[in-house]
Amino acid sequence: MNRYRIIISLLLIIQHIISQGQEHYTVKRVNFSTNRSDEFSPVILGNKIVFCSNREDEKSRTNSERDKKGLFNIFSIQKQDSSNSYKPELFSSNLISPYNDGPVTFDTSGNTIVYSRNVDIKSITKEIFDRNNNLGLYIATLDKGEWTNIKPFRYNNEKYSTTTPWLSPDGKYLYFASDMPGGYGGTDLYRSEYVNEDWTEPENLGEIINTKGNELYPSVNSAGELFFASDGHPGLGKKDIFLSIETENGWIKPVHLDSPINSKDDDFSLITDNAFTSGYFASNRNGSDDIFEFETLIPQLYNCDTLKKNQYCFEFWDDKFPGLDTLPVIYEWEFSDGVKLRGLVVQHCLPGTGSYKAKLNIIDNSTSNTFFTQSSMEFEISDFEQPYISSRDAFLIKELMEFDGLSSNLPGFKIEEYIWDFGDGSFTTGAQVNHTYNRSGVYGVKLGVSGYYEAYKEKGKKCVIKPIAIKSDNQSLAMYLAGIESAKADEGPDDAKRDTSKINQDFSLFDVNPEENVFRVEVLSSEKKIMLTDTIFNQLRNVYEIKEYYLKDDSIYSYTVGEYSSLLSSYGVYKDIVNRGFTSAKVKTYILAELPTEVVTKINLDFAKLANANFEFSQSELSENSYEILDKIVKILKDNPDLAMEIAAHTDNTGSFEFNAALSQKRAESIVNYLVSKGIDKLRLVGKGYGESRPISSNSTEEGRMKNRRVEFLILNK
Repeated sequence: MNRYRIIISLLLIIQHIISQGQEHYTVKRVNFSTNRSDEFSPVILGNKIVFCSNREDEKSRTNSERDKKGLFNIFSIQKQDSSNSYKPELFSSNLISPYNDGPVTFDTSGNTIVYSRNVDIKSITKEIFDRNNNLGLYIATLDKGEWTNIKPFRYNNEKYSTTTPWLSPDGKYLYFASDMPGGYGGTDLYRSEYVNEDWTEPENLGEIINTKGNELYPSVNSAGELFFASDGHPGLGKKDIFLSIETENGWIKPVHLDSPINSKDDDFSLITDNAFTSGYFASNRNGSDDIFEFETLIPQLYNCDTLKKNQYCFEFWDDKFPGLDTLPVIYEWEFSDGVKLRGLVVQHCLPGTGSYKAKLNIIDNSTSNTFFTQSSMEFEISDFEQPYISSRDAFLIKELMEFDGLSSNLPGFKIEEYIWDFGDGSFTTGAQVNHTYNRSGVYGVKLGVSGYYEAYKEKGKKCVIKPIAIKSDNQSLAMYLAGIESAKADEGPDDAKRDTSKINQDFSLFDVNPEENVFRVEVLSSEKKIMLTDTIFNQLRNVYEIKEYYLKDDSIYSYTVGEYSSLLSSYGVYKDIVNRGFTSAKVKTYILAELPTEVVTKINLDFAKLANANFEFSQSELSENSYEILDKIVKILKDNPDLAMEIAAHTDNTGSFEFNAALSQKRAESIVNYLVSKGIDKLRLVGKGYGESRPISSNSTEEGRMKNRRVEFLILNK
């Protein structure tokens, strides 16, 4: 393990210092909470807040005998305006039972409710969660403004409680708390998945989330963040609110929310948007359970990805071309940024993001000209999609440090705020900020960005962490930076960066079948056509046969001499051409493609083998056996848009002359129709039935008649 990796590892054990001078949140009690009753478990339903309370109401049920407080009911209230004129009221008379009702959760449409209530037993107390008064979940749907079709959750059980439900925003999971057997302690968090219109057997969220204490009141926002209350995880006292996220490797270690959301009293049932900018929670810090509203001043940054340094340095390589050891040639990489590097394997740092090209040329050492281009490639370099911290890696104590987040690369995400956590208990906001450290050490600097996804206008946030070393003197700073540079040199270019950069190999001679290519010496090339009688070719006339090729992909005319099966054998001619004054000459390889006429000849032979299978006896409808071969004709016509083709159908002499002529014409037209259905212009096709008029064999034998029952594809223009 090198020193650079040791530095990164040190970051993992840095303990975050909680700031005592800066609070992350503002908190205030909502005006509909009272000192006389309990209010908790708020959820948002449209423009209403739905919550659970034991406050008195003219429609509420019989009070409990213990302290004359009412049983818990489900209430709702309009979100407050400046007049605060709205009053809580019972949410639905259909959901009132003789027991404790609530908390609740809704699906995103607001048409399904899952709520908790006591199961049907004799003992009723005011406690919403009491082991002598077990709870279950119930599901109802909204029909014409009324909650109906109330059904119990299939995993309710009178022997234990199932309560504090929460439906995930996508409707896929139902989270809840339960003290069912097999858990880790008092009450654990579970979830069921909605599959095939039913809920699966509850799954315990595991020991990362659950403890020997009690975990309950789960909520999940659309960013996938799980908030819950626990008295088992370390906190400020009693129940505190924690946050976790499920990753590919499971749930992350729960993050304790800072004060003033958490306190030394019970804090629970938090809900928030997916950017965690504002929301509600409940707490008994004032003596009774009350609902509080919070706003985030500086978001807590958690589960941040380690900053990936954008990589513009790569290693380029190719194999040595065989048979050239006797030639005076060298290998040279040529890059579109103007840099040339010699060697089969080179390392090159490009100036930044963008599109680039690279070629591996074989250079003639005696002329310094390119003899042959062995391979070429195009590639697109892009930055990692992440918030980005631009800063030095190390500073001195009390040195003013500059941090910049403007190089963050988050396509489709509109950044509204930059949040900095300097790892020493200090926080600030802004795209470009300054900071100083008073003690040496390695600090984990976090940059968080909050904003919204432009495609669907939904809020979100992301964050990264970068190790910053603070040194006490210049000597230790210089040694630290030297160690980082040495580690980078040992590691070389980051090949993992290739995952974010598209590299397309345009051409490599090693990918070409040697039997399918030849080598020609290109004398010159031109965007305009040059007559072969032009005086420019005088030095070659009567010595070489000059050929002209139009290279459609490059839109140039290429004039070549010779045709060789190996690169080595072309070198002598190349040298002679250069000596005759054509200093830009080079060797090019040409792949020998089959001409359309050659391909069609082969297709005719294949089609003839299926003479009796292409059509039913005396019928003109194509059989499926012919489709595969006809699709090859489609490809030829699409690859050669200037070609026209005749489809000539023939029969033997079985039947009358007139019948055979008509049958063959229908068969030719059936094939034309098939080709047209595959996108071929009908004007390029001629369907002609010749009947028995053009036999190629004797009709006196079955073998001869089979040969005469044929279809031929004829190219009309070459």
